[in-house]
Amino acid sequence: MRTVSLILAVTLMAISQLGGQSRVNRGLRLNTDGAVRIYNLVGSVRVVGWNRDSVSVKGSLGKGNTLHMGGSRPGMKMFVEGEDERNPAPANLEVFVPARAKVWVKTATASIEVSGVTGSLDLYVVGGDIKVTGNPADVNAEAIDGSITLTGSPAWVRAKSASGNVTLNGSSSDVTISTVSGKISASGTQFEKAKFETVTGGIRFSGSFERGGLVNFDTHSGAIEIGIPPTSPADFEVVSIAGKITNTLTSTRPVAGRYGRGAELITASGDGGTRVVIRSFKGPVALSRKP
Repeated sequence: MRTVSLILAVTLMAISQLGGQSRVNRGLRLNTDGAVRIYNLVGSVRVVGWNRDSVSVKGSLGKGNTLHMGGSRPGMKMFVEGEDERNPAPANLEVFVPARAKVWVKTATASIEVSGVTGSLDLYVVGGDIKVTGNPADVNAEAIDGSITLTGSPAWVRAKSASGNVTLNGSSSDVTISTVSGKISASGTQFEKAKFETVTGGIRFSGSFERGGLVNFDTHSGAIEIGIPPTSPADFEVVSIAGKITNTLTSTRPVAGRYGRGAELITASGDGGTRVVIRSFKGPVALSRKP
C-alpha cells in the first residue's frame, strides 16, 4: 500500500512540474527563398537551415504562453504571446527553415542562435546573446546588453552592441562592427571594406586584407591590436592623440604627433594596396606580425 501511495505521489509531482510547460511541434510549407519572422520575448530561439521547402517548429512554451503561427508559401511569421505580458514565462523554440530563407528574429531577453542559413539574417535582442554560424548572404545583428559571435563568411555584416563583445571568426568583404564598452575581435581573411569602432572597448584584429580595400579602426580609449602576415598588402595611417604606438610589423618607427601630442605612423606591409586607417584618442595602438 505504501509503495502504491509513493508511486502515485511521484506521478502527481511529475505531472505538476510538467503542467506549466507545453510542447510545440508544428509545421508550415514555405518557398525555399521565403521569409520567416520570429518574435519571442523570453527564453531562446534556435534557427537551423535545412534543404526542405517547409518550416518546422519544435520546443516548449512556458506556463500561459501561446504560439501563433501562420502565413503562405512566400512568407510566414510566428510569435509567442504570454499570459502575463509584464512577466512572461520563457519559451524555447527550435525552428528549421529552408537554407535560403530570409530570417528576422526579435527578442527581449531570449538568446538567438542561427546556423546553416545562406539567406539574409536580421537579428535583434535586448538582453541576450546572438550566435551565427555559417555563410549567410548578409547579417544585421544588434544586441543592447549581450554579445554577438559570428563564425563563417557572411558577404555583408552589420553588427553592434552597447555593452557586449562582438566577435567575427571568418571573413567578409563588407563589415561594420561597433560597440560602446564591449570588445571587438576579428580574425580571418578577405577583409576588403571594413570598419571597427568602439568607445571604451578594445579592438583586436588578426587576419589579412584584400588588395584595393579600405579598413578603418576607431576607438576613444580602448587598445587597438593589429596582427597580420608581413605579406598582407596594407598601407597604414596611424594616429593616437594621447596613446602610445608600437610597431613590430615593419621597421618604420612612430614619430611625434602634430602639435607635439601623441604619435603618428605611416608605413606599409607587403607591397601595399589596401588603405588601413587607425585612429585612437588615448588608447595604445600595436602593429605586429602573425604567421
